[in-house]
Amino acid sequence: MNPAEDLVFGRKPVLELLTAGGARSVVKLWLLRGLAGPPVDELVQRAKEKNIVFQWVDRQRLNQLTSGKNHQGVVARVSPFQYADLSDFLGASGAPSGLLLLDGIEDPHNLGAILRSAAFFGAPAVIVPRWRSAGLSGTVAKTAAGALEKVPLIQVSNIAQTIADLKKRNYWVYGADMKGDPCDRTTLNEPYALVIGAEGAGLHRLVRERCDALVSIPGGGGMESLNASCAAGVFLYELFRRRRSA
Repeated sequence: MNPAEDLVFGRKPVLELLTAGGARSVVKLWLLRGLAGPPVDELVQRAKEKNIVFQWVDRQRLNQLTSGKNHQGVVARVSPFQYADLSDFLGASGAPSGLLLLDGIEDPHNLGAILRSAAFFGAPAVIVPRWRSAGLSGTVAKTAAGALEKVPLIQVSNIAQTIADLKKRNYWVYGADMKGDPCDRTTLNEPYALVIGAEGAGLHRLVRERCDALVSIPGGGGMESLNASCAAGVFLYELFRRRRSA
């Protein structure tokens, strides 16, 4: 594991780790010397309750730990993240609709924002490939704002093969594409999964070919498309809306 991948920074992401009781635990906490206020008091209280070593340090030390990222005066070293296994997840949860597959999302801010939207709209799980995907860096965790503790994150060898595996389990797979049918007019067969491609490149050829259908977001402005995280948020809301009205 890259040493940077076991650091989480930012007040809300670290507090979520200290309170959520998720797959990762805080090993050590660094706080900016002189930092004060109720959020900081709560961080210190939680750390004491869990017997976590914490240290007050200067800003230079925090900047070194985070390579100058916006840490808000709070940095935590955490236990390694354990991805969920797809077969185990499906075996335990059945075949839930709304699985979100990410094809080539390599920007950590986009990945973090998508995870946050997935957690907010109640996506049952997010699936990422081992390669051609942003790693779980501190930037991802900060942007996700605690979502890593709320939505299962599954890592697979590649998305095209995973689509084939899901189809064997009777899933219908829909790919997000500007040339697809408008999502608000498309009937989704159950159970279904949605694939979001990288900004600019979109879905990889084999991934697109293995989708049962392509869906798009209708818009009335002058822009041709949304960035990957915004598009994912719109699609996730549409899926949430359908589940709620079913």
